[in-house]
Amino acid sequence: MERAVRHKNRSKNSLRLLSVITLISAFSQVTLGGYVRSSESGLGCPDWPLCDGQIVPELDFHTAIEWGHRVSGASIGILIIIINVISVKFFGRKSTQSSIALSLLLLVVLEGVLGGVTVLTELAWWVRLIHLGVSFIILFLFAYLFSSIRKVNKKSFISNLKIFQEYILNTTMIGLLILMLYGSAIVGLGVNSSCMSWPDCMGQWIRFNESSYFLHMLHRYLALIFGLMILYISHVVGRFAMRGSFVKIIARSLGLIFILHILFSIGLVHAGFDGWLRVVHLSLAGIIWLFVSWLFIEYRIFKST
Repeated sequence: MERAVRHKNRSKNSLRLLSVITLISAFSQVTLGGYVRSSESGLGCPDWPLCDGQIVPELDFHTAIEWGHRVSGASIGILIIIINVISVKFFGRKSTQSSIALSLLLLVVLEGVLGGVTVLTELAWWVRLIHLGVSFIILFLFAYLFSSIRKVNKKSFISNLKIFQEYILNTTMIGLLILMLYGSAIVGLGVNSSCMSWPDCMGQWIRFNESSYFLHMLHRYLALIFGLMILYISHVVGRFAMRGSFVKIIARSLGLIFILHILFSIGLVHAGFDGWLRVVHLSLAGIIWLFVSWLFIEYRIFKST
């Protein structure tokens, strides 16, 4: 009996480690996808699923970036298959871990198909938008998988959040996803660099001479609203979390990363929306999304225990 318990604990540790490795890989894939876009390498492989009609093409700069993005995605798919096997073997087919793992596998397959559709539609902005949205859902599920394996118990929080605080946490989750997808949409519509000043837009705040100014500034106003909510959640959850707990670390880090993201956003404007800064902008947004997701998930699991 004791041997079986030790074996199961080792399996849980292996699955936890593998989930972290795959999560980091998935996050890197999102960042690489941002670089594919900013470097205009999306058509480095003009066909799909092959690249220039080959499994391993001749690699110039743009082809190497796009082909590397595809290989990275396939590697993540293999890792997720392994996670599925471990989850079913040691937790059972009907377990939470197996359900999450299966969902991840289906979504990664969908991401591959969306990547192909993106190429075949010659980088249609709305397909890119869906592609990015699914990638954020994948990050959320990886956070959920990690937390479902990790022991989340009454020691994570001192007490329950108040009802309006729970409401703000839930609203922040939804609002942050909308904000990130809207940011991708304005890039796709070509209005992301319309406002070359900060915090105003070419000397304008509310009434705009151009619709592109309005679309750009709407992103900033939404960022202000949901940014304040992020800072509030960071403070409140950090106050209710136990000292030294995983939740406490994530909550405190969230506020600092958001402030860093704002500073980078200002730098992005003054640098003329330079390509590598756009990638950093996306990466920091991805970290913020991941951390908010973790706070949401950890609190939900805590309430259910």
